[in-house]
Amino acid sequence: MTKNETATSVEEFLVWRSNLFQGLKARKETIIELLDALSSNQQAHSVVELSLNPLFRRDCNSLYRGIQEFLPTQTDPNYEQRIETLFSAVSRTIPPTSKHYNLFGIDTTPCPRPFAETLADKTFIHYPNPIKGNKPINIGHCYSVVCALPDQIDTEKVPWAVPLSGERFPSKHKGVNQGNQQLKKSGKVLYFLINYLY
Repeated sequence: MTKNETATSVEEFLVWRSNLFQGLKARKETIIELLDALSSNQQAHSVVELSLNPLFRRDCNSLYRGIQEFLPTQTDPNYEQRIETLFSAVSRTIPPTSKHYNLFGIDTTPCPRPFAETLADKTFIHYPNPIKGNKPINIGHCYSVVCALPDQIDTEKVPWAVPLSGERFPSKHKGVNQGNQQLKKSGKVLYFLINYLY
């Protein structure tokens, strides 16, 4: 990279980081340090090991509190604006495609919680079982995840999918319907994203 390209990249990164910071509700510094630790990670095999990274200057309790509290609550009067700011910041990490369209993937992920007796809205979920003869079911929740799927550069280097939204969906809904609702909710930001990429 030339000096001008490097300066431009640093400038874009600082704007991105500022937008992300503004979208966070609480524990802003903790989350930014966690992202720095995660980005420079060479050896952490668990979330708590990220607290040992020199870029994360807090303890592991702060790490867990930051993860639990960084999203705005739905009772927050600025909830929609904060979510849109976060979504916009994450969307800017999607590299431009060589095609005239963007690909998005929707998937559902089961989260078994059979021993959580007081957990609300538990239901039967599909969950593979390694024991022969057992049915592939469990009790818990399902989550719907929407990701942007960047271009494949070549056969050896497949880029990471960029997660855009992840929500638990109620037991009475289907995963595909929930994913479509997630895409519709973020339609304004996706429209912005398409204009930004082209």
